Amino acid sequence: MREAAILDKAWALLGDKPLSQITIEDLVSGAAISRSTFYFYFESKEAVMRALAARVADEIRDVFAEARFAKGAVDVRRSIAGYLARWRTKGRVLRAMAILVETDPALRDFWEGVTEELLDEAAAALDEQRREGRVLPAPPASKDLVRALFAMLWRTGYELSVRPTSRAEEKRIVDTLATVIVRSCTGAGA
Repeated sequence: MREAAILDKAWALLGDKPLSQITIEDLVSGAAISRSTFYFYFESKEAVMRALAARVADEIRDVFAEARFAKGAVDVRRSIAGYLARWRTKGRVLRAMAILVETDPALRDFWEGVTEELLDEAAAALDEQRREGRVLPAPPASKDLVRALFAMLWRTGYELSVRPTSRAEEKRIVDTLATVIVRSCTGAGA
């Protein structure tokens, strides 16, 4: 419960200020624990971010698991909307992690592993659909295509997390992304 309290406090603090301004004292006072108790659970605030990363990664995996079963543009739109919703609600944490990845090799390795796992799964699904004749044949190679599409989603999510958007704008963005993904894979409109 103490570990969860530390993580919850870190999450809340990231909603108010950047990671660089969060101190261990902020985390221990907010979680109502001593500094030594904090260090029993975490070696640093960066270790707290790695634990938060695991939480967020599980949610992102869930979104992409839904996409694996997508059978049409409606499912693609739903998966994109779910992914962008994670950025809208978890944007500050994801952006803090993006910054920390530059200096924390363990976090970088973690996110590279998660990304490669998702790309491998998506590429395998695309390969299967190519064998069935449901999507365009290569080139590009499946993994190259899904890497490019994922980069597009990631950047869009990042941008949406730093500024407010209207429902109409979000719908337009989801529709645009879905169209690009479906056309990239099938050559058809979404």
